[in-house]
Amino acid sequence: MEKRFTIPYIQAARGIAVVLVMLFHASQSAIKYFHIDFLGVSEMPRSGGYAYFFVLTGFLMYTLYHNHFGHAEMWLSFIVKRFLRIYPLYWLITLAVIPVYLLVPSFGLGFETKPVEIIRSLLLIPGPNPTILGVAWSLIYIVFFYAVFSLLFVLKRSAAALLFTVWIAIIALNALGWIHLKDNMWIRFLFDGLHLEFMLGVVVALTVRRLTVRKSGIWLAAGIAIFPIVWILRYTYPDFSYVNTLYTLGSALVLVGIGSLKVTSPRWLKPLQFLGDASYSILLTSLIFLSITLKLTKAMHLDGWIGPAGATSVCFLASLALCCLFYVFIEKPLVLRLRQLLLPKVQPAAASSK
Repeated sequence: MEKRFTIPYIQAARGIAVVLVMLFHASQSAIKYFHIDFLGVSEMPRSGGYAYFFVLTGFLMYTLYHNHFGHAEMWLSFIVKRFLRIYPLYWLITLAVIPVYLLVPSFGLGFETKPVEIIRSLLLIPGPNPTILGVAWSLIYIVFFYAVFSLLFVLKRSAAALLFTVWIAIIALNALGWIHLKDNMWIRFLFDGLHLEFMLGVVVALTVRRLTVRKSGIWLAAGIAIFPIVWILRYTYPDFSYVNTLYTLGSALVLVGIGSLKVTSPRWLKPLQFLGDASYSILLTSLIFLSITLKLTKAMHLDGWIGPAGATSVCFLASLALCCLFYVFIEKPLVLRLRQLLLPKVQPAAASSK
């Protein structure tokens, strides 16, 4: 896979995905503040953005690290890099939110101030309650995938292949209803079908690397087309099934197309690439900034001047701008500084992965 061709498109697609997630959050918030179904998407449980992120995570991990499988000396470097990617910014935002629940408990559901729940949320461990920072539910799955993926550095290929095959088979058989696992929180999480999205990303990366995929534009267009088709079907038929399955398929097709592209990205793609770079900040802070801007807009009666839809649009754009500023002035320098401090101490001299 030619990174110089692929990475800009991956980042652009990531930017689009996170904006879609934020758009759905804005629509759901608009019901609370302005009693409107902004763009008619608030009742849809998912936009497909999370499915894309999960498949993309598997795709990128295999692409970046497949040459290091079986090299145990890479394990610590990998873990530290993933830790720096996820935890510092997440802790910063979560620790800023917790005092709000301590001061105004009515904002939460009651569990947000319990020490056990705070520790569990900070460590991103599955539990009976959601994470204190609601959007972080996906991070629990991502962190678990990183932990499982890291076994590829320390296990022999045959042992890793057997382990992953058994795990995937149990998940698939359980999802199909051919076997029935014990109804336990940890078992439900361990064999949740969402884990298959990460593994599909690994399969896509393996396929693109080993096979010559032609007509990449058709694969990309087909994958993109699935998302609006699902939105229309979900809007027209609220009980439409297999939504996340189709999102996952669309995500895989998009990455097959992107992974086989051999053309330089156009300049107009750069703003979307920037949103992709800022996607983690957008994911973690968008609901906070939406809540602040919507409250201010409501207090200023802006919806009376430009209408509820106009006020929601202004809040969406303002919040997106604030998320991007947060990325530039908080996330980027924070992660850069931590990488400079920690990575030289754990990275093998011959390591070349990012």
